[in-house]
Amino acid sequence: MYIDLNIVYLILAILAVMALVYLIFTLNNFNKFIKNSNELILSNKNSIDSSLKKLPDVIDNFNHVSENMKDVTELATDVTADFIVSKECMKTNIEAFAEILSILKGVFIK
Repeated sequence: MYIDLNIVYLILAILAVMALVYLIFTLNNFNKFIKNSNELILSNKNSIDSSLKKLPDVIDNFNHVSENMKDVTELATDVTADFIVSKECMKTNIEAFAEILSILKGVFIK
């Protein structure tokens, strides 16, 4: 038992036609996608141009903002350190004041 070569050619031809039809549909969809993209770009050409012209200013502003944030962060670190030192000084002063009060309490209560 063997398979006739004409049947194999027929099956290969059918598969080739199906692949060709699929390729045509895919290329048609790709062509529609390209056309829609082109229409979108053309309809927003003015906005795109103005955005591209403003881009250097935006980058400069971003650089200034990042520098300002760096300065603010350094200042916040310094203020936090000063606050910690002040807290320790106040804690020491309150402890000393509490000791003085306990001494005065001991002197006057006896």
